[in-house]
Amino acid sequence: MDVLAMSFLEVAKLYRSKEVSPVEVIRLVFERYQQVEPSLCAFITMLEKEALEMARDMEKRFMAGEQLSVLSGIPFSAKDLYDTKGIRTTCGSNVLKDNVPERTAEVVERFTAAGAILIGKNNMLEFAYGIAHPDFKQTNNPWDVTKTAGGSSGGSAAAVMAGVGYFSLGSDTGGSIRIPASYCGVVGLKPTYGKMSLNGVFPLSWSLDHAGPLAKTVREVAMLMNIYEGTDEEYHSYGKKIAILPDSYLGSLTTDVRKVYGKTINLVKELADSVETVEIPNWNESEKDVMNMVLPEAASIHQKWFHRKDDYALGTYQQLQAGRVHQTLDYLNALKNQAEWRRQISRLFEEVDFLVMPTVAFTAPEEDPVIGDAELNEMTFTGPFNLSGHPAITLNMGFSEIGRLPVGMQIVGGWNQEGKLLAFAEKLEKRARLDRKWPGIVNESL
Repeated sequence: MDVLAMSFLEVAKLYRSKEVSPVEVIRLVFERYQQVEPSLCAFITMLEKEALEMARDMEKRFMAGEQLSVLSGIPFSAKDLYDTKGIRTTCGSNVLKDNVPERTAEVVERFTAAGAILIGKNNMLEFAYGIAHPDFKQTNNPWDVTKTAGGSSGGSAAAVMAGVGYFSLGSDTGGSIRIPASYCGVVGLKPTYGKMSLNGVFPLSWSLDHAGPLAKTVREVAMLMNIYEGTDEEYHSYGKKIAILPDSYLGSLTTDVRKVYGKTINLVKELADSVETVEIPNWNESEKDVMNMVLPEAASIHQKWFHRKDDYALGTYQQLQAGRVHQTLDYLNALKNQAEWRRQISRLFEEVDFLVMPTVAFTAPEEDPVIGDAELNEMTFTGPFNLSGHPAITLNMGFSEIGRLPVGMQIVGGWNQEGKLLAFAEKLEKRARLDRKWPGIVNESL
């Protein structure tokens, strides 16, 4: 019985039947960490002593027969831009290498209050801005460590896929939850803008940032949203009017991604009453608007550290300097366009229930592409929905023929319609019937 390959919902049942204890699971998690971490580089800070102490407390409470939350004793991690009181929080940068916050981010607090055990802080692209600092290094992909796990929440996605914790918390400004989730074969949700608190989460762009969870399955993500919101909603009902993008929007897809997308649409048709192709005006302009907002907002956030050039990765510092001289009119026009984009996408969801498309046009490359790379443009399908703020989820729907790298598909839903979105995503996940065997690094490490 490999409990690390299970969902946390399955582990929660084992706790209650006393077949497994939280202490045993925490020890297994840290054993797995020792096995895979040198190759993955998925963590910046680990909390083994603290996690074991919490696990022992949970074990006593289970043995005493207490009625506990489904998350009680479940190990999880958080991207290292979530503040954690008394625990170093670096944002993957030497600028904050000695930063120890005096508070804990609201999202982390809600999950630890439900009994989840924080095991560590995940590696990430520096300040979530598209470049790995050389001192923190790139997070590698569990399926093939010669490939990237993606960014900027790469450490979160890699940890979940490798079994070092059952879920993680990431952030998403242009796709930073969904892109690494797609590359690593896990489920990543960008909720509706503002749905999950950013209190205590270091910002990249206050107009576009989203906090959200990553886990192995859609059902786990649904449970995490329930616990976060304090509800017990059952996600069963979903709409059946599906929209897809015109073929002309999909020209950048690799052969592998196109094949998985085709199979996915066939499965969608089995679940849907209708599937229609929709044009989205100014689709190709959305990424420009995203960058016209990120550049100046990020520069504003970092201006107090402009004198510390040597503490940044060179590429990060260059992007911050570009934002420093960015045209004010470009920024204001982007804000105006964002408002129109949000209205436009909201009108679309008055006519259809979901929009289905690939998450990324390609599988995991060797290195994280530079922002604005015309050949490897990661944000083509994710960035538009940071701009609009609508909820979007990615789930693994297949693999490349060579190298067996995961291929994620994205489903976008109406504003605050996470319940319907998750219900549909779970149905699609079950239809896929994928053999989700453990990735290469885990098999090799055992």
